[in-house]
Amino acid sequence: MTTPIRVLLVDDQALVRAGFKMLVDSQPDMEVVGEAGDGAEALRLLARTPADVVVMDIRMPVMDGVEATRIIRSNPRFETLPIIAMTANAMASDRMLCLEAGMNDHIAKPIDPDQLFGVLLRWLRRAAGDAKGLTTVPTTRTAESQASTIELAVPGIDVRAGLKRTGGNLRRYEILLRKFAEQQSGTITTIRGALSAGDAATAERAAHSLKGAAGTLGAHALAEVAAKAETAVKSGHGIDEAVRLLSLALDAVLANLRAALPADGSGNGATPVTGDPASVKDPLIRLKQLLETDDGEAADFIIDAKPRLAGVLTSTEIRTLSDRVGNFDFDAALKCLSGIASRLSLNLEGK
Repeated sequence: MTTPIRVLLVDDQALVRAGFKMLVDSQPDMEVVGEAGDGAEALRLLARTPADVVVMDIRMPVMDGVEATRIIRSNPRFETLPIIAMTANAMASDRMLCLEAGMNDHIAKPIDPDQLFGVLLRWLRRAAGDAKGLTTVPTTRTAESQASTIELAVPGIDVRAGLKRTGGNLRRYEILLRKFAEQQSGTITTIRGALSAGDAATAERAAHSLKGAAGTLGAHALAEVAAKAETAVKSGHGIDEAVRLLSLALDAVLANLRAALPADGSGNGATPVTGDPASVKDPLIRLKQLLETDDGEAADFIIDAKPRLAGVLTSTEIRTLSDRVGNFDFDAALKCLSGIASRLSLNLEGK
């Protein structure tokens, strides 16, 4: 059995990272060993986390991917480490900037699985000389097979494309769609508020993030409108009309998502219920094990466990735990789980 390919992922958008992780987790010979939200965080993570390849967004706050790559390449230890850029722009100047900084190649956003795995395989072979037994491009048949039998339909979203880009797991894809609806509901307010305050950078970043998230999930038309709004803010021309059209497009997609997705029964209250804490000990132990081993199955498990947990956990606890697991923020989910166990006086160290 070969050692899984260790991927370090760097992107400032949590939803994009979650989709990428779903895609990689669908492959038995790959794993995401670390995630960073900016270049500075990536440098700290790389110093302590062995990785076979880094996949890094270019545009990020704090430190962008280009600067981070230059710093990485200044360390002889990482001279041959493959660094693959992720970029939402197809401009030749952006590609040249990546190469000049020391990146090996680039993949476009939204990510095409076949392109991603083909690029990774090519550069890993060159760096390691097939030391990890790489012979074939990882397959995306699982995603394609499930995409051919899906029943979910959302006007304005190419569900098949979105599902393929997120690893082919429909239930996890639905988690991301819900998260998209939650996170992007205030985007237009953010953009307009930033513009009113003269903060064009924040407005541009919000439009850019919306573009990336929409493209990842298959909302192609919305991604295009967001790209036009981003360009308008950056250029200073036609901003009001571009934001107006973006607002209309986003509202339509959010309405369609709310109509298409099954109702989430986690509730909104915070009042504890009166079930027996012992009845949730086993599922909480299992969830803790999945989180501690960074197992993507935790996202599926929490969905199945919700009805059972609802008898003991508060709706707020269930929602918070589900959100953190759904975002693949497993460290935060473990902290939440620890708080729940403390409140219920449960020992989750095992049976």
